[in-house]
Order: sequence, then C-alpha cells, then structure tokens
Amino acid sequence: MARLRLTLTLKLNCSIYSSKGCGIMKIGLRVSFSKPEKSGEHPFEPALKFASRLGLDGVELCLDPRSPWGDDFGAWSEDLTIEDRRRIVELCRNYGVELASLSSDWAWGYSRYCPKLKHWSRGLEILKEDMKLTADLGGRVLLIHFGVSRAENWDEAKNVLLSLVDAAEAYGVKLGLEGGIWARLGLGGLLELCRMVDEIASDHLGVYEHCYWPRGTMKPHEEIELVGRRIVALHSGRIDLKNVDYEAMFKALKKYYDWYWMFEIDEWSEVEESLNLLRELMKRY
Repeated sequence: MARLRLTLTLKLNCSIYSSKGCGIMKIGLRVSFSKPEKSGEHPFEPALKFASRLGLDGVELCLDPRSPWGDDFGAWSEDLTIEDRRRIVELCRNYGVELASLSSDWAWGYSRYCPKLKHWSRGLEILKEDMKLTADLGGRVLLIHFGVSRAENWDEAKNVLLSLVDAAEAYGVKLGLEGGIWARLGLGGLLELCRMVDEIASDHLGVYEHCYWPRGTMKPHEEIELVGRRIVALHSGRIDLKNVDYEAMFKALKKYYDWYWMFEIDEWSEVEESLNLLRELMKRY
C-alpha cells in the first residue's frame, strides 16, 4: 500500500464564534501526489480515489518537490501550469472530493539549507506562489511554517509574516501557522504565536492547531481554549482513546471551530480504523 501523508477531517456543530457560520464539520484527508496506479493517470488520482472510497468530503494537498533520488511524485506550485491546475480542479469534481487546503511541506528541506529566517527571501517567493496555487485550486487555507529555521528577534518574524499576509489578502486565502513548528523559530510557543496573530490582526492569518499531546505539555482541549477564535484549521494524530479526553475536545471545538479536522496518518492501511473511531466519537459528542 502506498505511503501518503493523510489527514481526516470532520464537522461539528457550529457556535457564534465560528467564522464560517452554522454547519457540520466535514471529514477529509491530508494527501500527497503519488505514483499513478495505471498509465495516463494523474499522480493526484490515487489519493482522490482513496478519499472517495472512504466517503470523505475533502483533502489537504501537501506541497513538496519530487525527489531527484526516488520515484515519488511531488507537487510543486511553480511547476503546475494553468492546464495542470484546471485538471486538478476537474479531478476533484469528478471524484466528489473538495480540495480544502494545502500545506507548504517543502519548508522542512529549505530550512536545513537556510537555517536563519533572514535567508528566506527565496522561500517567501515560493510561499506566495503556494498562496496563488491555493486560490487557483479553490482552497481556503494554506499551512505555512519555517521548518527548523530560527529568527533573530520578534520584529524580524513579524515583518516576514506581514509581507506574507499582504499576499494572502490579495489572493483571498487564509494562512495557518502550526504552533509546534512555530516554536522552532525561538520566539516562544503557542501563547507567543497567539500574540503574534493578535499583533498582525488580519483575517488572513491564524493558528493551524496541532496538539502534540501526550508528547506535549497541554491537552487538546486546553490548546483549543487558548487559541480560541484564532484557529483556522486543525490537525491531530491517530485517535487515541487512552490519552485524549475527546468529550472535552469536542466541547472546546464547538465554541470556536466548525471546519476541517486534519488527521495525519502515514499508512493508508491505518486510516479506516481511525476514521471509524472518529465517526463514533462524532455521534457520541
């Protein structure tokens, strides 16, 4: 079974805090391009087929260039022509799967060669191309981060984000910074990320919530309460009934959020089990 970065997404009852309004959370999947299963097939199709078979509503596409050393198939915004973009939109329509969000995963590799934020001039150009791609494909949110790069100070990071927000506003997409990765900049953790979002004060910048519990220090519902209305999207690991209080988590989500829950799973064979557990939790809470 092919390896893909996967994410399940779900919908809950809305609240007055939701930026989207009343609705029910969708179920979707975080994916990458992969080797086509047959000649003439697009490298996006294996993931779309899988998502469609499971009855999922949407996907998040990971952006990462194709490796020169392997036979993997990467999605790179600067290489996708107008015709490529049209085909992707058409494929999503044909499979009945929404392309809800994208993720600039290439930043991990870039940051290893450019370990300081001041070296990110080219990286910012690529991020802006990713924003354009997100808009062209009808996506709503782009997950951004700076990998393992470090910032010299608060103002440096703020100025970088301000330039990105200007582009996001022009393209009509929302940028989501993931708290755990943000911490690698050396400017603090989730609390400081919330402060940065507040200082920039744009509807096009928010927190892409991903709680690392039990590896982290805060439980999912605690992080969601801290982030509050700043949340633009949600990641989580596999369903973990032993360590996660899902009743408290869903209660917190209902106050602030009614969009996608991104459930990252490396192996396709493990997705359905977590999906079934998630659906049961949705019925219960």
